[in-house]
Amino acid sequence: MIILIKTIHTGIWVIMTLSVLYIGYSVVLMRFDTVFYISLFLIVSEIIVIVINAWRCPLTNIARKYSRDEAANFDIYLPEIIARYNKEIFSVILFMILLFYVYNLIK
Repeated sequence: MIILIKTIHTGIWVIMTLSVLYIGYSVVLMRFDTVFYISLFLIVSEIIVIVINAWRCPLTNIARKYSRDEAANFDIYLPEIIARYNKEIFSVILFMILLFYVYNLIK
């Protein structure tokens, strides 16, 4: 079961990472299409779910039932350092995208 959870979790992570990259790409070009809005919806939804779930991914809670591993990447196929600081990494990236967007609006 842990392999299934890790696979699903990693797949979701890839989709969310691509969403963040596409949001950044759209902001650089200041061109906002349907894919941008879908990506934005996915990211905002993920943020809401994580905030509601006490800053944890719900899949991590499910995976805990099947593993006693304490590593940050026990529930996802990522290097431990990325798994450990995932929220911080993407928060900084999204904040930089937001700053770039505001800069483009006022210039």
